[in-house]
Amino acid sequence: MQQEKADYGNWHVEYLPLDGARISVIRYKNLDLLTSPPADFRPPEKDSGEFETRPVYGYDDCFPTVDPCEYPQEGFTCRDHGEICWKEWNVNRSDNRLEFLVSCGNPKAEFKRRMTFVDNTLYWNFEVENSSDRQIIFLHVMHALLPLSRIKSISLPECSSILDESEYLNTGLKSSASFGEWLLTFHPGSYGMYLLQNIGHGKVGLMYKTGQTLGISFDRSIFPTLGIWWNRKGYPEGGILRDECAFEPIPGTCSSLSKSFSDGVYLSVRKGEKISWEIQWEITENQL
Repeated sequence: MQQEKADYGNWHVEYLPLDGARISVIRYKNLDLLTSPPADFRPPEKDSGEFETRPVYGYDDCFPTVDPCEYPQEGFTCRDHGEICWKEWNVNRSDNRLEFLVSCGNPKAEFKRRMTFVDNTLYWNFEVENSSDRQIIFLHVMHALLPLSRIKSISLPECSSILDESEYLNTGLKSSASFGEWLLTFHPGSYGMYLLQNIGHGKVGLMYKTGQTLGISFDRSIFPTLGIWWNRKGYPEGGILRDECAFEPIPGTCSSLSKSFSDGVYLSVRKGEKISWEIQWEITENQL
């Protein structure tokens, strides 16, 4: 499949417009931020979701949901990890920017992802334009898979509760700091998806064993929940041993649009209008 490359100062990016505009590489100097494609891929033997039927790595956009669900009040089913990661996208390039565009059919919308590179900061800007004849509702989640084993420490925002999303049960952990420490104790073969709900601020910090720090910043008023996927070679089964994690600002209460809609927490845009937001990644070096 066609893979394109771009360099912006210390940043190097590789992406696949035909494969949902998946980003396969984001590198700052010698720091690879994303997981790499598997050397030998085969689908799981049991049903682990439609998204697992293709190689899982790098970065995708999930819109209008992450979990497959019925689209509220419209009567169609949204695909696993959303509708747009399965499509071919258009790409525009400029001196310090990559812009990716795609049309979504359900719901009818134009989706734009813009990546702007300035010094040690990557600005992610997103825009949804409603092209339907009525208001649309949605979630958008940045699905950036990071190599788990390279992370030394984690800084997380405090929150009102920490849920295990698979059971939608409280983990019993009392603070985000203790939760971050607990994640780093996971044994090989373990995995989980967790929700930090009603977070106090929109900042996450990841310290790498090589000394760099990745700071993730977002607007807490848009993203009241932080989802954390933590997979230490435990999911799925059958020899596909992925070392990966993800820190996902969620504009809902969970990964499901249907559940978030019933909880009254989601994004919406009226007919003919647009909505946009920004998330920042900043690299800091020499922190050992």
